Amino acid sequence: MRPSYGYERRPLWRGSITSSMVNRLILANVAVFFLQQIFGPSFDNLFALQPRLVIGKFFLWQPVTYMFLHGGFMHLFFNMLMTWFIGTALESVWGGKRFLKYWIACGVGGAVFFAIFNFTGAVYGASAAVFGLYLAYAMMFPNNYVYVYFLFPVKAKYLVTFAAIFQLAQGVAGPGGIAYFAHLGGMAAGLFFFRHEVVRWQFWTRMKRQWIDQQRVRNSKWHEQEDGKIDSILDKIASKGYENLSTTEKRILENYSRKQKEDSE
Repeated sequence: MRPSYGYERRPLWRGSITSSMVNRLILANVAVFFLQQIFGPSFDNLFALQPRLVIGKFFLWQPVTYMFLHGGFMHLFFNMLMTWFIGTALESVWGGKRFLKYWIACGVGGAVFFAIFNFTGAVYGASAAVFGLYLAYAMMFPNNYVYVYFLFPVKAKYLVTFAAIFQLAQGVAGPGGIAYFAHLGGMAAGLFFFRHEVVRWQFWTRMKRQWIDQQRVRNSKWHEQEDGKIDSILDKIASKGYENLSTTEKRILENYSRKQKEDSE
């Protein structure tokens, strides 16, 4: 696991109802579930992910819409429960917009992996996005304890590592009615997100350091030039007196004196 990127320790749920984006996502999933009950299979066929239709008939919305559909109440309940528990902690750090981008990106990552390994199949559900949330929590708070079945404490980094290995093993073992590779795709998208974030942070840090170094060089050259001017003016004062300085020389001396005073305060 990677380090925690300097984030503080946070529980899975912070006990707040102010996580607006998490709440909106949950409400959207619940609303779509009701639409599924109203319109039936035709609704699922149109909005569930079917890679052959995405490629063959350009149903380009399906890699996003599929994550809002679910195969039953319990499927919806557990996905939304995990989105709420983990999402509140992540949104409190990231903010709503960034959290939404991450959630969608992980869902799309799951769609890509599913299409690679099961092109002729169909899938729906937010599980890929939820597995991306697992990955994010473990990356940000690796040493936080998660209670498996609300009983057994396991550090987040170990739990997510085991989950990834288990999903891979089950996916390789063959079809089992669960989109294991979609789950792995959600986690892979999460890893890409964090890698991109680190690279971006390193880029801006490097740019900032270069700018600071340039400013230091410019300030150093400016001080060297100003010191040379001041030395020349002081020599003139010593040989001819202050009254023989030109207006420009007096202004340079006054500005230098004021700058020195400001720097000392």
